[in-house]
This record gives sequence, C-alpha cells and structure tokens, in this order.
Amino acid sequence: MPNLDLATPLPEQVIARGENHEVSFHVHNADTGQNFNWSGYTPRAVITVGSASISAASFSVISQAGGTAQVIFTASQTGAITKASWGSLILYADPTANSENLHIATVPVRFTAEAIP
Repeated sequence: MPNLDLATPLPEQVIARGENHEVSFHVHNADTGQNFNWSGYTPRAVITVGSASISAASFSVISQAGGTAQVIFTASQTGAITKASWGSLILYADPTANSENLHIATVPVRFTAEAIP
C-alpha cells in the first residue's frame, strides 16, 4: 500500500454554516512523488467537530491517473455544525475491495460564527 500525501498542502478550511463546501485536491504517492492513481479507490472525506461528524455527500475523481479528486459537503451538512467551532477534515482513499483506507491528509477546519440562512 502506498503512503499518500497532498501534492500541495491545503490551508485551513473556513466554512460558513449553511454553505456548500467543496474541496479539490491532488494526491501523490509520498514514497515515489508520482501522482496517485485512483483506479480501485474512491475519494472520501469526513469533518469532525467535537462529537459531531459529517461525511462528504458527493465525491468524484477528476483525473484518475493524474491524482486529482474532489469532495463536497452540502449546505444542510455544514448547517448542522455548531457555529464558531474548530475541527478536522480527514481526506482518504477508500478501496473498492479487499484493503484498508489510505489516509491522505488531516486539515484544520473552522466554522465561522456567521451562518448562511
């Protein structure tokens, strides 16, 4: 199993409650520096704030051999998180069969005090 890493680190994700939040990312094999091939894997993401946890509602591979993927959290998902809170966004590759998840990155997340109605 390869060790994975972001080609370019993501900054802290700042999310207003009640907004759709999209994260696009480019993954490399940390051992070789080559693009991660998404064949046999699905991009996944989870945001955890305290005891609350939400999984990305939508995910897609943008470039299978190029290592690029995207995940989206919906407005109803982000609206369920407590305002003015901090947590983590975990990005990982979920295998379609017979293997364990591959961790890509853990990125800080901050939900603003404002909310989008």
